[in-house]
Amino acid sequence: MNVLHSFPKIIFDFGAVEALAAELESLGIKRPLIITDQGLVEHGVFEAVRRALDGRNEFALFDEIPENPTVAGVERALEAYRANDCDGIVGLGGGSVLDSGKALRVAATHPGPILDYLLDAGKITENVAPYITIPTTAGTGAEITYGGGIHPETNAHSLGIRSPHVKPDTAICDPDLTRTLPPRLTAATGMDAIGHAIEGFVSNQFNPPAEAIALDAIRRVVTYIERAVADGNDREARFEMQMAALEGGMAIYMGLGPIHALANAFGDSPLHHGTLVTVAAPAVMRFYDGRIDDKLAPIHQAMGLDAGTGIAAGIEALNQRIGMPKTVREMGYQGEDLDTISQVTIDSHFNKSAPLLPSDDEFRQIVIEVLG
Repeated sequence: MNVLHSFPKIIFDFGAVEALAAELESLGIKRPLIITDQGLVEHGVFEAVRRALDGRNEFALFDEIPENPTVAGVERALEAYRANDCDGIVGLGGGSVLDSGKALRVAATHPGPILDYLLDAGKITENVAPYITIPTTAGTGAEITYGGGIHPETNAHSLGIRSPHVKPDTAICDPDLTRTLPPRLTAATGMDAIGHAIEGFVSNQFNPPAEAIALDAIRRVVTYIERAVADGNDREARFEMQMAALEGGMAIYMGLGPIHALANAFGDSPLHHGTLVTVAAPAVMRFYDGRIDDKLAPIHQAMGLDAGTGIAAGIEALNQRIGMPKTVREMGYQGEDLDTISQVTIDSHFNKSAPLLPSDDEFRQIVIEVLG
């Protein structure tokens, strides 16, 4: 039986953050814990949220979410939540912050260690803390998804927290909050969005509405990412990339696949997730070429490619134009354990929704290509 999951409430526009006070009231949150990272505080993004609280001083701030979400980071946020007698969460940031908030909303209301719920999502009940997300990057889609990755330790592969109950209650998407995002992160997170859209579209799940959304996300990224990278104050480009990221998050509802399995295989390193996704994408798309052409044809059209240019080559060319690396080695990866990387990729839960899986030997060759 096909189940088409619904999305959270979404408020989208320039200035959307001004709706925060009303949304807190709507969810009955009187004392929220705002979780974020120190960079967003230092660069003034948090100040926009403070102003949006419209004079409400009953909130607590935790600005120590790490670059890659960890159990330890969530546990420290939980200490702040309890110490300040909070009754709801506002996540301000990129995927690390927003995924940490999903784990935090479970930990705030469920007994036992957080790791229990990462290992067994069946233990997660509907009794979770209210949660509002405010994305500050345009790529992860984590503001609306019902899953996320949390690392049990700083240098360990992530575990998934995946349950309909962790889906945020409200996503406030304000393109103005992405205007301070530097070019490199604009490029990396934007290409993460196209990775979500492509893998969602080709997945083995049934969801025609989400497929249409995925194709629209691909068109928006291809059309606007170069402008957003070149000029962070291009408001039209920021608006369209924020929408592409949101649509990419909707595409994740159909599942992901080998591209994200590859990206996650390097998850025990400090390398940026979105960059790993776009570096891994061409090799996987080359594997699909000639095997699932009925799925690839609409993507080819959405990317606006000519007949002689394949999807893999189109992604590589776009990566080059926006300054993305070609291989994981170019990203600075120094690891040598090809067998471990290959096995982690093969065993990844992301592969469950792939339309076609490489053999173990084919996966190994893809890993070699991605490594460079």
